Amino acid sequence: MNQDDILKLKSVFLYILNKQRFIDQFHLFKILYFADRDHLAKYGRRIIKDTFCALEYGPVPSSLYDMIKIKNGQKISSKFFKEKIFSPLLDSFITGSGDAYYYLQALELPDMDELSKSDIDCLDESFEKYYSADMSKLSNESHDEAWQTAWNRKQNSPINHLDMAKAAGATDDFIHYIQEIDEVTSCLL
Repeated sequence: MNQDDILKLKSVFLYILNKQRFIDQFHLFKILYFADRDHLAKYGRRIIKDTFCALEYGPVPSSLYDMIKIKNGQKISSKFFKEKIFSPLLDSFITGSGDAYYYLQALELPDMDELSKSDIDCLDESFEKYYSADMSKLSNESHDEAWQTAWNRKQNSPINHLDMAKAAGATDDFIHYIQEIDEVTSCLL
């Protein structure tokens, strides 16, 4: 992820955190996954560029999870993670202490210029649907076809974004459209 991607991730993260005083990691990760997945299936692009990985209890945005672990004083094993580039996000929230380490609280407001109307709509819809959901419902629903494909390939492996779009109901034609956008984007980079 580049600096712009991190600023967008920060805004999305803070947007969700500011909807409630505290939110636990599990609910946050699932809200982000469903919003990102549904946005991709509706609009052909993801909200965040973080890689979702298929962990035991469902999809987890890997860079965001690493930042939360660092904030909690844990060491991470990723050789690709550069803490300095993520410092703006690391400084924007706190974690709970003791047994409540998995709760998160925002220390600032999101930069709303980073979020499109469609981003906000999908984030709000996902928040409303999943914020109060119990953990078993969230786990069951997030163990969709995209998660299952990644999990079967290798536990804790990245979830393919085309599989995410398919799991959200994107048609084969729309999947092909997303693939074309991916090809054009890769040529421009």
